[in-house]
Parts: sequence; structure tokens; C-alpha cells
Amino acid sequence: MTMPEDFNFWQDYVLQASPEAAYYSSAPFGGGYSPASQQYWSGQYGSVVNQYMGELGRSARAGEDPGMSFTDYLEQYPWTERYTAMSPTMRPGGRTSRYTPAARRYY
Repeated sequence: MTMPEDFNFWQDYVLQASPEAAYYSSAPFGGGYSPASQQYWSGQYGSVVNQYMGELGRSARAGEDPGMSFTDYLEQYPWTERYTAMSPTMRPGGRTSRYTPAARRYY
């Protein structure tokens, strides 16, 4: 089954009209990422939207055209770098017990 020529128009329209659809269909949710990473990013929608709004604000203050779409922002977002830069305790299910031994006291 082939898609009609104007399919890309509808795809872009849906992703622009629904930021949630753009976010939850982006890189971490498309495969190749660990389940823990997907779990973390599923709860970070608000944070990523706020970072995007900050980028638009910085562009406007610098006198540039703040025309970057949210889908463009998501395509260049450093998903892996942000996740791997976190400490193990900040990651989903992260505990430090496997990284630091338990301290035992003998009295």
C-alpha cells in the first residue's frame, strides 16, 4: 500500500498540532533505547517543552527568528547525552547499592 503524495503534509500537520504526538513518537520511544530510558523520558515531557520554550525565548532576545518547530527541536535534542550524564540514582529504578557497598557496623 502506497501513501498518497500529500501524506507528508498530514504527518507534519498532526505533529505540529499535537506536541504530545511529536514527543512520544520521537527517538527514545521509537526503539533502540533501554526500557529504563523510555520510562525516564516518558515523564519528562513538561521539562523538554520548557527547554524548547526557553530556546525560543533566547532566539527572540537575540533578535533572531524564533521559528524552530517543536519537531525540529526534538530531532536535534541530545537524548542519549542527557540520559547518560545523570547519576545512577536519578535514573528510573536507580539505586546506589550496586555502585557502593553497604556499610556494616559490628558492635
